[in-house]
Amino acid sequence: MPYDMQIDRSNPGCIVFLVDLSNSMLDGIAGTQRAKMDTVSTAINRFFQELITSCEKGEEKPRNYFDVGLIGYTTDANGVAIVRPLFQLGLAGRDLVSISELYDHPLEIEQRRKKEFVDDGAGGLTEVERQIAFPVWFRSPAPTEMFGTPMCTALGYGKQVLQAWIDAHPNSFPPMVINLTDGESTDGIPVPFAEDLKALATADGSVLLFNCHLSGRDAQPVFLPSTESALPDEYARDLFGMSSPLPDKLRHMAEVKGISAPLGCKAMAFNADAVSLLKLLNVGTQVVAAATLPPHLR
Repeated sequence: MPYDMQIDRSNPGCIVFLVDLSNSMLDGIAGTQRAKMDTVSTAINRFFQELITSCEKGEEKPRNYFDVGLIGYTTDANGVAIVRPLFQLGLAGRDLVSISELYDHPLEIEQRRKKEFVDDGAGGLTEVERQIAFPVWFRSPAPTEMFGTPMCTALGYGKQVLQAWIDAHPNSFPPMVINLTDGESTDGIPVPFAEDLKALATADGSVLLFNCHLSGRDAQPVFLPSTESALPDEYARDLFGMSSPLPDKLRHMAEVKGISAPLGCKAMAFNADAVSLLKLLNVGTQVVAAATLPPHLR
């Protein structure tokens, strides 16, 4: 069966984010005031943090089990497509970076407040706030740099990046592409570009395309749907059609993580909040997580 290759340093995995940076991503998600872009940036930063942690094996640096890409797409004010890697500082201009490079180059370590409940010693729970470290690799660009949604161009760019990676890693677990968008392409119909991307393959299977649709509609979240019946608009249904069927191995991993993944489901989410989106993004990782955040990022 395909999608069976174990991810390790000899045969690493590859995860590429395509991030919609259109101005509508500044609108609220699911009828709330929280910007879609805020949900996306939180999910990406937490995912990178957890991916690094999963590659920690008690050595000086995490093992290079994955290559990671972070590619944004928007247009200029005249509608000309801008598709570019979003890594900064020492990683600037890079389409793909290794886990150890990601580990070495966060933009900063923010200190955030987190509420949680603890035992009060008398049989009850008390709400407390504690400070936590939150490494940041990605921030939204300025609103003045966010215009259209050239999804076709972005998928074509992703295809070029992954073709080169597959040529160098022909036997690895197939790359995964996570397209985070509010859905409406401004440079044509993205379906053929998605099909071209999914046609790329290693010896272990075809590229997996996950589509995460963040909508302003006040509608229930949908995870790994097997039909389009629960999706409320044409953009969500189009992204459903573009998404890869979830292989059985990843479907079983989703079930283990508490995500319903019925037979025939597709790699898609609709109106996911940051926590739920993180669960979906983690479906594809194949290595066992370590217990704590690496010391470098604490």
